[in-house]
Amino acid sequence: MKDIIHLWDGEKWNGPITDGHLHLDRKGRCLNAALDFESSGGTRLILVHKPNFSKLPENIDHISTAYLDTISIANEVRASTNIQVQVILGPHPVAWSHQIESLGEKRATELHIQSVDLALKYFESGDCVGIGEIGRPHFPVSPEVWVSANNMLRDILKRCSKKNVPVQFHVEDKGSSTYQELSQICSEANYPKSIALRHYAPADVSPSFTSKLPVTVSMGRGSVQKIASTIDVNLLSKGDHPPVLMETDYLDDPKRPGAVLGPRTIAKRTNELGKLLQMPEDEGGKGWKHEEISKFLWKIHHVWPNMLYGECR
Repeated sequence: MKDIIHLWDGEKWNGPITDGHLHLDRKGRCLNAALDFESSGGTRLILVHKPNFSKLPENIDHISTAYLDTISIANEVRASTNIQVQVILGPHPVAWSHQIESLGEKRATELHIQSVDLALKYFESGDCVGIGEIGRPHFPVSPEVWVSANNMLRDILKRCSKKNVPVQFHVEDKGSSTYQELSQICSEANYPKSIALRHYAPADVSPSFTSKLPVTVSMGRGSVQKIASTIDVNLLSKGDHPPVLMETDYLDDPKRPGAVLGPRTIAKRTNELGKLLQMPEDEGGKGWKHEEISKFLWKIHHVWPNMLYGECR
């Protein structure tokens, strides 16, 4: 711990930097985006599979080809940089909602579940460390589709619970009620909440708001201030705080450059968070000591990612 407590020097975080949810696309900047992440100080990527929404898969062979491409991209980043890469594979709930229109609900759901089962095989082989994005549409749908989405999510979690595999949720944002519902579905599926992570989470990380589920926070404007004001210091000091990661959800989409957030964002926000935490309380900060900041940032970028996904090989 002696080395860790000096990683925050008062101006800059000199430790690991993890992006908890990022996409890379061969039609986008791909390796160049990864190099941007590395040059900003980034050391670890949780690379999440991105479906081709312009041409959705129609069978499991299409899914297999797409998964293998994501795995191949991860290998190329490892070979060309010093970044540690861990892969998340899975079908996207938005793809399912669109495929209901083209394939019908029965076939779309069958393909979705097959895609999860295939991703679980890659988890067993060590090619991925979790399943995602799974969840439900983040936009209004019919009551019938909403019920089907929740039933399917429950089925997916039952499958994942048998392998004790981490998941990343893609869900709507309805405040604490979203977390409460996710927690309830996890309970019904007998799925461990300690590895049930909500991606694109709002920056309120208080366990009362998140129902004690792990989160990876979208690090847009205002996120640093909200994290600093909602982190439970007592739970943090006891080592009982649910994991909190940072993410960009970088889409690597040439039509939307920089969306959702650019690959350099996490290093920038980490330094902003450190400076805010050390700022005296009478100046609007939290008055933390350097050692406390170092331990907290070490958890965000090393301890908690390891808890969720294991150490990088």
